[in-house]
Amino acid sequence: MADAHAFKLIAGNLALDFANTLDNRFDAARTEELLATYDDFLRFCRQTHVINATEAAALAASSEREKQNALRSARELRELMERVFSAVARRARIDQDDLAPLNTYIQKALEHRRLSEERGKIRWSWHDLTSNAVAPLWPITLAAADLLTSDDLRYVRECGIDTCRWLFLDLRKNHSRRWCDMKVCGNRAKARRYYQAHS
Repeated sequence: MADAHAFKLIAGNLALDFANTLDNRFDAARTEELLATYDDFLRFCRQTHVINATEAAALAASSEREKQNALRSARELRELMERVFSAVARRARIDQDDLAPLNTYIQKALEHRRLSEERGKIRWSWHDLTSNAVAPLWPITLAAADLLTSDDLRYVRECGIDTCRWLFLDLRKNHSRRWCDMKVCGNRAKARRYYQAHS
């Protein structure tokens, strides 16, 4: 049975899925904050495997002040990501006033990244994801940085429904994806075209 509280992870990229956590952003009557509480933020991080269950439990025990500050930071970072990647999707110039605070988030995240050895292989890891309530933002931040410096950046798209415009990575062979979710926005667009053709 599907979890009614599960996030719709349709973007194909952690940073873009995070940017999509304000639903119906461009429809004021239907806008829904999906990160309404710190617990919502932890649910997103668990669902996207940024943290595990043990880490989530430890973070949930943070003080209310820490959790509220972390939630504010999460929403601020999300809005930065949405503006930056929306500009990319529209082939517009990224606002330099958005890159400056994003760089600050990236610098903070990099302070907590370490090389570690596991089963004979060296890899990047996070050594203190439970150190404070904002810690799960670090992997999300670097996911954004990685995408912004990746060849895949040219495949960032916005949903074709004006009131939705969720972001996603179009990695189809012909790069023709138009909707964030064919079952939702794709069918909505089909229904609208049908109505217009038969009205």
